[in-house]
Amino acid sequence: MLNFSFRFWCISALLTLLPVSAALSAQIAIIIDDVGNNSHRDAAAFGLPISVAISILPHKHLSQKYALMAQEQHREFLLHMPMESMAGIKQESNVLLASMSDKRIVQTLNDAFASVPNALGLNNHMGSRLTQLETPMRTTMSYLHRHGLIFVDSRTTALTQAEAIAKQTKVPALRRHVFLDNELSEAKIERQFNILIKRARKYGRSLAIGHPHMQTIAYLKKRLPTLAQDNVQLIPLSAMLTHQVDIAKPLHIGD
Repeated sequence: MLNFSFRFWCISALLTLLPVSAALSAQIAIIIDDVGNNSHRDAAAFGLPISVAISILPHKHLSQKYALMAQEQHREFLLHMPMESMAGIKQESNVLLASMSDKRIVQTLNDAFASVPNALGLNNHMGSRLTQLETPMRTTMSYLHRHGLIFVDSRTTALTQAEAIAKQTKVPALRRHVFLDNELSEAKIERQFNILIKRARKYGRSLAIGHPHMQTIAYLKKRLPTLAQDNVQLIPLSAMLTHQVDIAKPLHIGD
């Protein structure tokens, strides 16, 4: 897991340092979350351009299969790690909880990464409670640092400390700026995508998270091939780490 993840990240990041047309001044990255449960729905995400990353839930019947598929495509992928939410409902099994000891957190992470082998790192699934708490976040980030893994803060709460603690712990870290599909009409997805583009033009780069809903995949399949016409470039997730900018809070929070 460790050698492959670190090497894959470095190679991808170096490739993105190759000259890019000056006209393509705005860059976006996209993660598709919640992959691993549904063979028909989730498989459609693998038909998106390979620069679109996926995030795979651990301990699902398709977790390892989809990790292998992503590797075969040379597509970057994350562990979509369940973390405790404020509501405490609809939580996955094997979720990271505030009540866990450091040892239990480490064991839970070990087991989760074993079920999504060779992941580049993790982003949080839910986690509106856990990501606010310093102690479990420091344990989590120390684990990622030891294993050469990255962290993406899904920002399911405006009170998250996760990204800041990751950076303090020297973990390569990013934040989500836009959720694409909290609402599933094409018009609402397009509105969110336009916010993503606007932020990328203002700040240089912007990161979105979506889900393998039929509406989301259909929209991205139609929209992504037209990005160059708008002077926008889709880049791999790891390329976001080569030029980080600390930008304002995202516009939408979700659990």
